[in-house]
Amino acid sequence: MELKIGDTAYPSLKGKVSDDEWEIRVQTAALFRLIPLMGWDDLSMQLISARVGEHYLVGPNGLLFEEVTASSLVKITVDERLVSETPFGVVPCSWYPMRAMHEARPDANFVIHTHDDIIAAVACNSQGLLPISQSAAFALADGIGYHAYEGVETHPECAVGLQASLGWHNNALLLRNHGLITIGYFAKHAFLRHYNIRKACRIQMMATSTKGGELIQFGPPLLKMFKAELQRVANGEGTSDPWDGLVRKLVKLDPSFMD
Repeated sequence: MELKIGDTAYPSLKGKVSDDEWEIRVQTAALFRLIPLMGWDDLSMQLISARVGEHYLVGPNGLLFEEVTASSLVKITVDERLVSETPFGVVPCSWYPMRAMHEARPDANFVIHTHDDIIAAVACNSQGLLPISQSAAFALADGIGYHAYEGVETHPECAVGLQASLGWHNNALLLRNHGLITIGYFAKHAFLRHYNIRKACRIQMMATSTKGGELIQFGPPLLKMFKAELQRVANGEGTSDPWDGLVRKLVKLDPSFMD
């Protein structure tokens, strides 16, 4: 079956790739659609990538995030060579920061990088993310690193610094003066980390914009408790998982992401 985005025709890959790859494609396409739906988009300049076996899926060059479909995702090798024929290219040099995350951690199957204004505003503050809200406490307990701005991260030599900043215990990177990267074993992990950190940054921006009293920060005992809460969630206890509901919402709005 032939599909079309604008004037560009491309084949449907459903039934032509393995069931595992197709599921990863659908989950990745869902991430692309959720970013603008949540208001985190920066035209087409944010990035999402996913590991599929020995290869990787990246967004097609020239498409808005709300146009991306499972079949239009471009499969590349680690050194950015196309794996299969596609009418779409990839954004030159944008692969380097994503490759750095995938190579740094075996659990980084999905990577999201945005330039969201609220997150970038907190990343510009020397104090970074403050432990003043429940969302921030969860983000800090989950592991969030900081990476000093070194210019546009679209050069291969930037990988070493990004990987060092991520380390083995962080699942997110606040890029100073820039934005945010989150990683996840599953698509929902990267997305929910992004959502939570963005909410924490928004609360911080609202709190620091008010005149008056000193901000109330959580102390070490409370922050330690949040690590235990994250373990409960990992064990299937605690809060419910909204991911399936988000995918159902996308289906109701526009199911074409699954094409």
